[in-house]
Amino acid sequence: MSWILKNWYVIVVVAAIVIWLIVDPSVDKSDRNGEGIVIDEMTASNNTLENQPETSQEVMVDIKGEVQQPGVYVMDVDDRVQDVVQKAEGFTEKANQELINLAERVYDEMIVQVPDKNSTDAVSLTGSIEKKENKIRINVADASEIQTIPGIGEVKAQAIIEYRETNGNFKTVEELTKVSGIGDKTVEKMKEFILVP
Repeated sequence: MSWILKNWYVIVVVAAIVIWLIVDPSVDKSDRNGEGIVIDEMTASNNTLENQPETSQEVMVDIKGEVQQPGVYVMDVDDRVQDVVQKAEGFTEKANQELINLAERVYDEMIVQVPDKNSTDAVSLTGSIEKKENKIRINVADASEIQTIPGIGEVKAQAIIEYRETNGNFKTVEELTKVSGIGDKTVEKMKEFILVP
């Protein structure tokens, strides 16, 4: 008891500090404000993500021949021929499915021609080489096809494919200048041999 009486002021100071920490509104307010900032930032971030436009690109594909619903379908650039067939409600019983490359990636203005079982020509769909104009569709051509373009060897062909896979399909011919090793002069020579998209 005598110790308490001698050190009463110490007890009072400690008690006052404890009470101040418990009831001081400024501490609670700062905590609440901190939480509010976090919540507001999260809400703003979510709103920004929701308001961002979708980066997916649509293309038009015309499917003909032995499918249930031939027609023109809006597809995504990442879709394959098999996705177009599904939109057309599948093959008919007469379809020669062996002549169709279901894994080929679609592109704008693509024509998929599904032959019947009496057909033996392995030209069921327009591939990366456009027969009418004898031009190469640079967005779907493989390395060997790209190398048929004058001035494009194995290294540049591979660079074009790598750029395409990393950045998506070329939207303009001029975009080819962004490919490593290809300049304005090379692109100028390529123009008459390629189609974009």
